[in-house]
Amino acid sequence: MMNRTLRRLRYVLVLLPIAALAQVPPPPLGPLPPPPVPLGNPITIAKANLGKALFWDEQLSSSRTVACGTCHRAETGGSDPRSVAGDVAATHPGPDGVLGTGDDLTGSPGVPLSVSGGAYEWETTFGMRPQVTTRHAPSHINAAYAPNLFWDGRARTVFLDPVSGDTVLRVGGALENQSSGPPVSSAEMAHLGRDWTDAAARMASVRPLALAAFVPNELEAWIAGRDYPQLFAEAFGTPDVTAARIALAIATYERTLVSNQARIDSVIAGSATLTPQQQQGQ
Repeated sequence: MMNRTLRRLRYVLVLLPIAALAQVPPPPLGPLPPPPVPLGNPITIAKANLGKALFWDEQLSSSRTVACGTCHRAETGGSDPRSVAGDVAATHPGPDGVLGTGDDLTGSPGVPLSVSGGAYEWETTFGMRPQVTTRHAPSHINAAYAPNLFWDGRARTVFLDPVSGDTVLRVGGALENQSSGPPVSSAEMAHLGRDWTDAAARMASVRPLALAAFVPNELEAWIAGRDYPQLFAEAFGTPDVTAARIALAIATYERTLVSNQARIDSVIAGSATLTPQQQQGQ
């Protein structure tokens, strides 16, 4: 009898908070707060502009055909519109290495397999075609809020200099880690054996966005005909174009890409209301 009473009491105690919670109205909505910024990489206008130029510069790839913005398109929510299921140009053969089987994966096209001189190498699956990654490119919009990045979370909080291995950021460096990966990936942006010393030297010698079909007026006005060492000098104080600085600049630009024009933002601003279905979801 005592055990049964205790069980009933425990049942009531567990359910009471749940029932009470169901009667509590949702808290008032507020705007999305700014993303966290690591102390070692504060946001500045110059650094964000530099990062934007680097993000959209195809010359960051060894083939001069792929920029960060090739796979991350704002007009498609920050993802890659080329990642279409069933399109052979966006299909990876999956674990079995054979195209057309059940484990095929849809990913983002990168670059053909190549060597440092620019000559293409035959790749077993893709031949001379651009290789395909094994995953969709996640959105770069609001990526600054994530503590770890890449689908498997391998871009973590501690950011090490890609060349020296020295600690640059002890916390909050997931964006810096993520941006330092693709330029030296032989499938995404690089030739075989490319390292960050080579990639940084390339950027120090080219005209910013020389291959771009369009440069926004504001960014073009900031560049003002200067070369990358001059832009790095404004952003970092000296003209050195380094791997770590490239990552720091791109990450800074990405921290400015925060969604603020969704319907929910209009609701918060008082210029729109939620539909009954949206209210139920809230």
